[in-house]
Amino acid sequence: MTLQKIAGDCHDRDCPTVYVSDRGTVVFQGDAVTEAGGLRLGDGEQAVELPMSVVREAISALGT
Repeated sequence: MTLQKIAGDCHDRDCPTVYVSDRGTVVFQGDAVTEAGGLRLGDGEQAVELPMSVVREAISALGT
């Protein structure tokens, strides 16, 4: 898989970032969320937390 960064707020190693892949998917990099009300993860799933500014930047970059 090849990734292209479309949004992010990278500071040293703390890098909440959004990528699009050559497979037509979106990949999110952020702080792991392991416990939150209403969150139920399935086998092999992970949840990450992103700042709203990074989400807005990604939506803008996708043109939607």
